[in-house]
Amino acid sequence: MKILHRYIISEIIKYFLIILSGIIVLILVSTMIDEIGLLLRHKPGAFLIFTYYFFRIPFFVAYGVPFAMLFSILFVFSQFSKYNELTAMKSTGINFTRIASPVLILALIISVLNFALNETFVSSSFERSKYIKDVLIEKKPKTSISISHDLAKLGKGGKIFYIKFFDELLGRMKGVCILQLDADFNITERLDAREGIWENENWTLKDGVHRTFDKEGSETGINIFDSYDLEISDTPSDFIVRKQSADDTLTVNIMRLSRLIRILKDSGFNYREEAVNLHLKIAFPFAAFILALLGVSIPFMFTSQRSLINAALGFLFTVLTAFFYLGFVTIGISLGKAAYLTPFVSAWIANFVFTALGFFFLSKVKK
Repeated sequence: MKILHRYIISEIIKYFLIILSGIIVLILVSTMIDEIGLLLRHKPGAFLIFTYYFFRIPFFVAYGVPFAMLFSILFVFSQFSKYNELTAMKSTGINFTRIASPVLILALIISVLNFALNETFVSSSFERSKYIKDVLIEKKPKTSISISHDLAKLGKGGKIFYIKFFDELLGRMKGVCILQLDADFNITERLDAREGIWENENWTLKDGVHRTFDKEGSETGINIFDSYDLEISDTPSDFIVRKQSADDTLTVNIMRLSRLIRILKDSGFNYREEAVNLHLKIAFPFAAFILALLGVSIPFMFTSQRSLINAALGFLFTVLTAFFYLGFVTIGISLGKAAYLTPFVSAWIANFVFTALGFFFLSKVKK
């Protein structure tokens, strides 16, 4: 790596870390202000509050990386322009492509690392923070709700339960689907029933079908029944577990989310929101590279010799870029969840649009 490239990359990494730290602090303060009512109401200890927000930091990092990348590139190149370093580079015969290429490679590497962060630390740390909030701070009892809708529960022995309507008090469930999974998460059995009744310390399913499958997913047997005794140890109170919200699935790693979507699909449940979030988890980390395409172009788009004007215009353009990118992401997600766009298009539309804009601005820069 040439000395010039090392210099550019080291400056961007330095300010990237500084700006990312600032973004994390802003998000952290904003989140604490939003949750101040919760903290005042339950009065958790200082250590518990620290632990709760500490485990949320990886999520804030993953969210802030693309925008820290954009702002750091703008700042560094604006400084180069202010102190005539860009002019010096051009005067020695170094063209724009040689200046921008190491920055874009760095942005691509950071995008990949951000993707890895999402799949590892974000998922595990968010689950811990959610447990701290729900159980340790809010002290929610497991049986606080007696009537629930759209329940999902992982039972013993690889059984997964999906229940449309559940009444703990009466011991009744309707719209029952029970999947039996093997060690490789293949469905080996499936029970569908109109309802289930808790009587004589046992669950009895009514009006249903029992199917069996081989490892390739082919049906090997089917049995239609009027009544079926379900041999499980779960009592009505054990089923008071809500199906995870679609928003929470943004913090679930892709492998687990893919399995959830497959199970929801096989069980006849609506999985569109989960599918949108799956594609968004892949698309969003690469925003760092996509916004970098714009970031390396912006300082070269304003040729005024007045550095103050350059800085102001560059900063304004950067803020608008970040704002409109988030706007496209939000609109795409909404259209995808409302079934106006496919999950893939809804999650990737912002990346498609801003990649096109990035290459357009790159083509306008004088090489």
